[in-house]
Amino acid sequence: MKDLTDTEKAGITLLLQKAQANADHPLTNAERNRIREEGRLKVVADRAAAVKAATQLAREKAKERAANQVLPETFSWVDSVSNRFRKKP
Repeated sequence: MKDLTDTEKAGITLLLQKAQANADHPLTNAERNRIREEGRLKVVADRAAAVKAATQLAREKAKERAANQVLPETFSWVDSVSNRFRKKP
């Protein structure tokens, strides 16, 4: 529970409250722990989906930038080499 945000902790607490309201008896520790674990697994799955979506978006943006990049028609090595090492005529 330490690695969860306050919102995620509140969501798990809400799941516990709903389960308690639907149960006709006080929840046992095993039932509470099972509900908490299911909540944690849901949070992890949501985080993984968010990371996957963000990664996909970043890849699409990188591909778009690469496609829109303006390249010169020919590459000149002279432009990329320092004048210091060129032979003087």
